[in-house]
Amino acid sequence: MNIRDVFHFTALTALVGWFLVVGGGVLLPLVVAVMLTYVLIGASQGLRKLPGLSLLPIWFSYVLALTLFGLALLSISLIAVSNLRDIARTAPDTEDNILALTRGIGSMFGLHDTPSWDTLRAITLDRLDVPDLSLQVLTSVASAGGYVVLIGTYMVFMVAERGPMSIKIDMLLPDTTERGNARHVFNKINNQIVTYLSTKTLINVILGVVSYALMWLMGMDNAVFWAFLVAIFNYIPYVGSLVAVGVIVFYRALVTGDLTTILTTIVLLTAAQVYVGNWLEPRVMSRSLNLSPLTVLVALVVWGSLWGLPGAIIAVPMTSIVMIVLASFKSTRAVAVLASRDGEIT
Repeated sequence: MNIRDVFHFTALTALVGWFLVVGGGVLLPLVVAVMLTYVLIGASQGLRKLPGLSLLPIWFSYVLALTLFGLALLSISLIAVSNLRDIARTAPDTEDNILALTRGIGSMFGLHDTPSWDTLRAITLDRLDVPDLSLQVLTSVASAGGYVVLIGTYMVFMVAERGPMSIKIDMLLPDTTERGNARHVFNKINNQIVTYLSTKTLINVILGVVSYALMWLMGMDNAVFWAFLVAIFNYIPYVGSLVAVGVIVFYRALVTGDLTTILTTIVLLTAAQVYVGNWLEPRVMSRSLNLSPLTVLVALVVWGSLWGLPGAIIAVPMTSIVMIVLASFKSTRAVAVLASRDGEIT
């Protein structure tokens, strides 16, 4: 790449970044729908491998996968609402636990003059604008409901467009060489993203089940909800599952106020994260996306800054798509090589 190409690439990157920020409200549901459609495609392909289902029409596998996806989403929503209600009911019982935990930590450091609940409340809860916070929560819930409906609508039409899209590509690219190159890029994106999202979803389900079993053994309330939280946050590379564990430990501290219980929760849940993240996931994923750890970390920061938590969740597949496109052009191939894990771009 010469200086002119570097300048053009930098200017184009800045323009695309500005466009993503300004159009995030429109683009984010569309991108999430694309990612979920990839998961749906992977699920339908998996269902067709089951005995008997391979003989049924392809559209039936899509309908069945979409139905199962909708039922799972509905079940998760009902479980989340029920568990959040239970968590809210335990709020009045946390005062004594917080004081007991504060005294326990203070005694470990030789501090015996621990603050009272009134003091703790004055520096924490009393500083919150509860009506405004409640309004923000209700607004977020309503907005999320609208996004779910919009994303579901996008998914239905995207699945319906898979067939006509091949014909449109043939009409758009009459030259057979260009058409072959375009199909190669699209097929590579499809294969990598379907493999990544399907496998990552399976790994997250395994992590959620393992976390639920550990929390159930510890007698933790609302274990299903917290296990689902761990599974969702594990889509975020490196830090996601640890953040989820931190939230669970904080909740455990409020509910029990016992240091031994808190430390046990930290050790067991962290052990599950280490097992899945450092042993199971590398072997199952086989590093198929060929992204270096630094690239993944930078992608996490960039997409998280652009679109918040949803951006952090889709950071890896979005970056993989960008790298495939960059590797397809001679002028930007060097960027893809530098961002890859081993420098091998095929």
